[in-house]
Amino acid sequence: MSMAEIIPAVLALSRSEKFQIAQMLLDNLAKEELPPAFTEGHVFPIYTPEYAPNAAAQLAQALLEDGTSS
Repeated sequence: MSMAEIIPAVLALSRSEKFQIAQMLLDNLAKEELPPAFTEGHVFPIYTPEYAPNAAAQLAQALLEDGTSS
């Protein structure tokens, strides 16, 4: 089907059907953009101070030892 055939058919749809098509196309484009390392539904841990309570102190100590802190 060509764009010339598709556009009039899409324009004839109801507002909600146009939104459904737009969402489907956006989802499809987003999936094409995902790098192979990222898969849908995969959980990646995010490390925060809650899980590393000594992180700030360790960073401060490392900066002092390196001599880069003021």
